[in-house]
Amino acid sequence: MAEEVVAASAELGESSLLDQLHDLHRRLAAVRQDSQRYSSLARNAGPVPMASDSNKIIVCSLRRCVRMLKTARGDSWQYIASDTGLRSAVEHLGRGNAVRWVSWPGASVDESSQDGVRRRLESEFACHPVFLGGEALDLYENQFCNVVLWPLFHSLPQRSDSRLLEHFGDKYDAYCSANQKFLEAASEIYKDGDLVLVCDYQLMALPGLLRRRFPDVTCGFYFHCPFPSSEFFQMLPVREALLHGVLGADLVVFNHFDYVRHFLNVCTRMLGLESSPSRVEYNGRLVSLGICPMGIDPVKYALTPKVEAHVEMLQRQQDGMKIIVGVHKLDFCKGIPEMLEAMGYLLQHYPEYRGKVVLYAVVRDAGRTASLQYRMLSRQINELVGRVNGRFGTAEYCPVRYLKQSIDHDQLVALYNCADVAIVSSIKEGINLQAMEFIAAQKKSCHGVLVYSEFAGCASSFQGALLVNPMHIEQVAASVDTALRMSTTTKRIRHHQLSRYVNTYTSTLWAQRIMSALNEAAATAQEYNRLDKLDTAQLLGYYERSQRRLFLLDYDGTLVDYQSMEELAEPSSALLSCLEDLTADPHNTVYIISGRNKNRLQEWFGHLPRVGLAAEHGYWFRPASKHPSMLDVAGSGNVLAGTGDILVGMSSEEALHATESGSVTPAAEDDPLASSSSSVMGVNGSESAVFERAPWQCMFSDVELEWRDEVESILEHFTERTPGSLLDVKDCCYTWHFRDADPTFGLKQAKDMQLHFDQMLRDLPVGVVMCRIKKYVMIRPWRVNKGRAVSRILEYESETPYFTALDFDFILALGDERTDEDMFDVVQGSNCYTVAVGMKVSRAQYYLDDPDEVLRVLTACTSLQAAERQPLSG
Repeated sequence: MAEEVVAASAELGESSLLDQLHDLHRRLAAVRQDSQRYSSLARNAGPVPMASDSNKIIVCSLRRCVRMLKTARGDSWQYIASDTGLRSAVEHLGRGNAVRWVSWPGASVDESSQDGVRRRLESEFACHPVFLGGEALDLYENQFCNVVLWPLFHSLPQRSDSRLLEHFGDKYDAYCSANQKFLEAASEIYKDGDLVLVCDYQLMALPGLLRRRFPDVTCGFYFHCPFPSSEFFQMLPVREALLHGVLGADLVVFNHFDYVRHFLNVCTRMLGLESSPSRVEYNGRLVSLGICPMGIDPVKYALTPKVEAHVEMLQRQQDGMKIIVGVHKLDFCKGIPEMLEAMGYLLQHYPEYRGKVVLYAVVRDAGRTASLQYRMLSRQINELVGRVNGRFGTAEYCPVRYLKQSIDHDQLVALYNCADVAIVSSIKEGINLQAMEFIAAQKKSCHGVLVYSEFAGCASSFQGALLVNPMHIEQVAASVDTALRMSTTTKRIRHHQLSRYVNTYTSTLWAQRIMSALNEAAATAQEYNRLDKLDTAQLLGYYERSQRRLFLLDYDGTLVDYQSMEELAEPSSALLSCLEDLTADPHNTVYIISGRNKNRLQEWFGHLPRVGLAAEHGYWFRPASKHPSMLDVAGSGNVLAGTGDILVGMSSEEALHATESGSVTPAAEDDPLASSSSSVMGVNGSESAVFERAPWQCMFSDVELEWRDEVESILEHFTERTPGSLLDVKDCCYTWHFRDADPTFGLKQAKDMQLHFDQMLRDLPVGVVMCRIKKYVMIRPWRVNKGRAVSRILEYESETPYFTALDFDFILALGDERTDEDMFDVVQGSNCYTVAVGMKVSRAQYYLDDPDEVLRVLTACTSLQAAERQPLSG
């Protein structure tokens, strides 16, 4: 034994062996921690965390849980439980919980037989069938799912049918129709409290359909296949529609972190959604993202007496030959031609293996040979098998045993057990369960070596495998040679690493994790306020009954659509007219609280004296002038100096003349707000008064701004190096816009900037805010925010002499982004309406769809008849 260890050390290298052992200890600690956590979960909540015993799990999948075959006479059906990884995993969901399948049975059933088939499937297999067939099935499964989506999701668009766009509308309509049928079938058995798990790319529209029909459904979506990068996904003409469908789920689960990253990038780039590494904010909901690679049930691959009998027979047949095994589904992504090329290269350049090594290539067609592209792939495989066997085979020796079929489970386990090498040559794959089956079947022999594609799922976790680039034929052949020459001790060390993973991350753990994550995602979503649509009629009712009203309005994204160039964000004439009408009512006080600078707000709204302005999130403040009826006018022509306002009783013609000539009587000298004021004619030019507005004042004059110079130089650096970006320099803050930059590069730069400033400014009272929807990064003092601005406005208004005895009994706050959440926090109470613009996760009470709807609501307020308003009292 000592000699074997020395030999193994020489083969692997001492440092390499130590690294492997160190990695084993690290992974063992992680596995123990994981096992303890999930063991505790199982003890406390049963085999799978669920809602209540009366609820069930509904699994929607095109992958059938049962196969239906016509009997020999063709007058009845034979029902066979499917032996798939998904079905095995779902079995563990059902331990202690009721599970119902919503699935296609895998065969076209005529209408007259459907009732009988449905009863049989429901009673024996807990399957509520979705009957598909004819041309619609061909368009849906073969032409759209297999030829369009599958290659694209595996980053192989060149494998797609060259006639992809031909009749694309018909194919997509068939896809939508099939998803609708799954919805109808699921709806027939769904009850409140049930959990729904939708599986894979064939049903991407289903979560959105379920959400629309059952708004409170708890729904998860599991991607068994990879999720492509945005460069590939954006090729789909219906990319946005499919994304909207998937985001109807509470939880979206992937097999690998890379696929989560791709999905986040697609959501950000194509839908402009706010996201974090584990969540996406969508339509007022938080959609959680998870990583949960599927496993197998290792017990099913034990060495039973039947398996042992097959092992003995196989060993007699091969008579000492080395066995290489590759079990694949007929598919472009599986790298079957590459595996056969590597076998030919091995026999050509390593002639010592001729007559001593055999490759068992087990290929299941998976029903895809109806497609021209898959028929061409099958023909290519046949040619390669013939070429290798023709060149290196003899009457007694066949190098490649090509099995174009699914083989019996016991025979497959026996083949795995006898194999010296297993090849997984996938060009792109979500996760390969056949590799796990090979490892589990090697429990006793432990002499097999796994040659595993670095492009297949879990490659980084399979440390005991020989990782290869399947496109590098010479490397694959060399790795097979290394595996065949490997010492027993080295094989055992490698198998130990692989076996620990396979026996830890089983289908049982997958079931526990995915259902636990789904329950957690649903609970997280419920913690956040799901906004209700604002009831305009109810709002107007409160508006009519109130006596003193306050409107707090964000500007960009609330009153107008957001624009990265401020010149394009100018208020419309309809908006200005609405604000004039709104402020014409003496009961109303209106403030616009914006991140724009004070000069721009003055330019846009300076002619509206009764619209108060707060610029740069409240750093600058200009109070609203008071309506004439609010002032105690002693007599016609008398001038009264109020808090920042001067009213002169005169006709509109006199007012206009006085404004132009500058002959308005000044305010009292001791009024601090009247020191450099400007005169503005009354509302709509119709009021017989002139308002003298107070000057702009700084609400936060004590804020430290010494950090500005250093921050500005860094921002200029990012602007120079990010084409399409724009830097907006203000008095107390900076806003860096990347809306017109490349979406991916701009977001990367924004993240780098945020990280840099978070470190640089961590000891200063300065905050960094990134908004992915509006695509900007803002650096501002922490104390300057809309919440504090509103507090100051309320304080100012409460001290106004005309209203000391009357508080606001109606407050409407409207905003559309993260900076408005501070305002919503301040505006609380039974007399307050906080409204987010756009369906989003927010602390607001209600939402409106867009600025157009905001304008309609404000206009509705102005349209109320003046006669119906109560006189102001107090």
